[in-house]
Amino acid sequence: MPTTDTSPETTDLVIVGGGVWGLSIAYHYARLKVGRVLLLERNTLASAATSRAAALLTQARAKTVLMPLIAQTYVDIADLEMALGESLDGRRVGSLHVTASASRQRELRELMAIAGQAGLSVEALTADEAARRAPWLNPEAIMSAAFMPEDAFIDPYRLAMAYARAARMYGATLRQGVTVQDLRRQGDRVTGVVTDQGVVYAGCVVDAAGAWANRLASPLGVGLPMTPVRSQYWITAPDPLFPRDHPMVILPDASAYSRPELGGLLFGLRERQSVSVDPRELPDDLEGFALGEEGGWSSLVEGAPALRRFLPALDRLEIACHITGLSTYVPDGLLALGLAPGIQGFLTAAGCSGAGIATAGGIGRGIAALAAGHPSPFDLAPFQIGRFGAIDPFSQEFRQRCEQARSSKVSG
Repeated sequence: MPTTDTSPETTDLVIVGGGVWGLSIAYHYARLKVGRVLLLERNTLASAATSRAAALLTQARAKTVLMPLIAQTYVDIADLEMALGESLDGRRVGSLHVTASASRQRELRELMAIAGQAGLSVEALTADEAARRAPWLNPEAIMSAAFMPEDAFIDPYRLAMAYARAARMYGATLRQGVTVQDLRRQGDRVTGVVTDQGVVYAGCVVDAAGAWANRLASPLGVGLPMTPVRSQYWITAPDPLFPRDHPMVILPDASAYSRPELGGLLFGLRERQSVSVDPRELPDDLEGFALGEEGGWSSLVEGAPALRRFLPALDRLEIACHITGLSTYVPDGLLALGLAPGIQGFLTAAGCSGAGIATAGGIGRGIAALAAGHPSPFDLAPFQIGRFGAIDPFSQEFRQRCEQARSSKVSG
């Protein structure tokens, strides 16, 4: 009689989660050629937060520790295009930063200085010059403006799938439809994962499970300092007001951002009171999971007065699409990366704080290096998981801190 081999599988690295971060880690680890890497995704690749992202790749950041990670993403895009022999159609339309208050004007001057120190091109514009670049802007609302021509946006799903294809080219194994149910542990070391299809032993496990990351880490006694927070944006119907090549526009006085989208305008608003979700209550698949009222109308009504100041045509525009999803926010608006305190063989890549696509390259390269036992090429100390001390990521108090991090974010 034939027999079935039921012995556990072994590999060097297991990555839990097939979003853009997990795929970037798989790509960078495979390129190191230091061992075997297996990525496990419960649903389909890039089907959760990644595919719903607005994917603005703005390079100058007030939180300067993010900038090297973003620069790596630009390097990765060029490398992926070379490896795959095709363009990923990144749109380098530049970013236009517009202010309408003295406090935001000071912040913009600081951001311009940061850009200049980093060697990025930046140009101060008058109100009329800004409105010529983005004809929908009301010049009378503009106190100051700056244009950064090297910034781009990209289709996030296309970027993620490019990472996936290149990772496979370099020898990574990517499996969809496999649910990681638990971690295997021996003493203070994680030794593998338990899936619905068997056990996989590994020298290292990376938790890149996005909104579900704390569900995987919690049994270890590890509280990752982040929570899933609703993000949303709207897309208008095509309109002659919106040239296809106009820049991304960052409007901190309106807690808003925008970019062109197929002849229309994609714009996001950050509500005064963000909405979080207890990750323990999340279904395995977010398809059909209610994240708020249909169409996001209450948030749109709340944010409309501030946005209308810059976009007088707002009330006549047809809203063609409303996209909502879950980002994972950290109280300080940074990331949650690296080793879990007191646990060996377990790394975390979590807490995107709305910068998940932009930082994907640096996250992938940095975490892959740690998984391989190498020093990270980036300073990951500002992102260490234990920097808030002992926290309960499921508590209402902590979730409110993460909600506030999104509500107070004004960058792209």
